[in-house]
Amino acid sequence: MLPEARTERIIKMHLNRREPQMTLTRRNFLKTSAGAAALGALGAPAFAEGDTFIVNMFGGRWEHDWRQYVMPKFAEQIGRDFDLDIGLGMAWISNFRAAGPDNPPFPAVMLNEKYTAMIRNDGYFAELTPENVPNMADVIEPAILKGNTAVTGMLAPLVIAYRTDLVSEPPKGWADLWDERFKGQLGLYKITNSAATMMAMWAGEHFGSGRDDIETAVAKFKELGPFPQIGYSAQLTPLLSQGQVAVAPIDLGEVKTMQEQGIPIDYVVPEEGMLVFDHSFSVFKNSPDKQLGFDYINFVLSPEIQLWMAENWLIAPTNKTVELPEELQKWPLQPKVVSQAIRFDWDETLAIMPGLNDLWERTI
Repeated sequence: MLPEARTERIIKMHLNRREPQMTLTRRNFLKTSAGAAALGALGAPAFAEGDTFIVNMFGGRWEHDWRQYVMPKFAEQIGRDFDLDIGLGMAWISNFRAAGPDNPPFPAVMLNEKYTAMIRNDGYFAELTPENVPNMADVIEPAILKGNTAVTGMLAPLVIAYRTDLVSEPPKGWADLWDERFKGQLGLYKITNSAATMMAMWAGEHFGSGRDDIETAVAKFKELGPFPQIGYSAQLTPLLSQGQVAVAPIDLGEVKTMQEQGIPIDYVVPEEGMLVFDHSFSVFKNSPDKQLGFDYINFVLSPEIQLWMAENWLIAPTNKTVELPEELQKWPLQPKVVSQAIRFDWDETLAIMPGLNDLWERTI
C-alpha cells in the first residue's frame, strides 16, 4: 500500500469509526477531507477518539519489528489495541497539512527532523518537558530539538560502508569520496533524501564558502558522476551486496545486516565526523489523546526500548542512562560519539533546499 493511501485509510477510520467499511479511492478521500474541513469549520473535532492507538512508522523491517516486538508492550501498558500508519515523511506532512493542526490523525508522530521542521512553527506540536515526558530528563542535549517541540528518539548513525573485497585502501572520511580510486564505484542518495542534503551542505562548507554554498556543493558532486542515486537505504543495500557499488554512505544498521548475511563489508566513521538521521518524536497538541502521546514518547525514550533499538537496529541511544552490552561497544553508538556527530539546523536548511534541489536535478 502506498504511504498516502495508508494515511488516507487512517483518516477515514477516524472519521467513520462506526460506519461500514467502504472501498477507499482517491475521490472518496477528497470527499472525506472536505468533510473533515467542514467539521473543523463548525468547531467539531474531525477525528474522534477511539479504542485503537495509532502511530506512524517506516515500512520494511521497521514496521515488522515495531509491530511484533515494541508496540505490544505499549499496548499492554495503556490497555488499548494499536495500529501503525506506514509511510514516508513527505506523504505524512502532506496529510497533516490537509487535516490542519486542529485535526491530527493520531496523538504522536515520528518524523525525520527535516520534516518536523516543515511544520514546527505552524502550531501542530505540544512542548515536551520532563514533567509530561519524564525520560526527557535523561536524554543527551543534542536530542532536545528546537522549542522543545521534538526529541530524537531514534538516532541512526550514517557512516561510509565499503566492500572489503573490492576496496584495497578504505576511505578515511567524506573528502576521500573524491579520491580517483573510487571513481565509478560510488553509490549515493538522491537529493530528496536528507542524507544527500546533509552531504551537500557538508561539501559546501568543506570545499566552498559555507553550508549554503550550493553552487560549489553541486559542482563537486558532479565530479563524482556517474553514480546511482538511491531513494533510501533499503535500495542502496542490494547494490552493495551485489557488488554493483563498492563504497557508499549508509546507516549503520544496514552494515550490520549485510555482515550477518556474509557480505564482505565493513565501514568507517568519517574522520570529519559522522552524519546522523534524526528521527524525532512529537506530540500533536490538539489531539484528544495528547496524554497518551506523551506516554508513548516516554515509552520510546525508556532505557528498555532504547536498548532494544540499539541491539536490534544499531540505533544510538539518546537516553544516556542506557548501558550498552559488550557486543555493542565496537559500534559508534556511545553518547560521547553521537554527541560529536555533524549536526544541521533544519530550519535554515529548508530555506536553501529548493535552490539546492533544483540545481542538483539540472546538473547531476
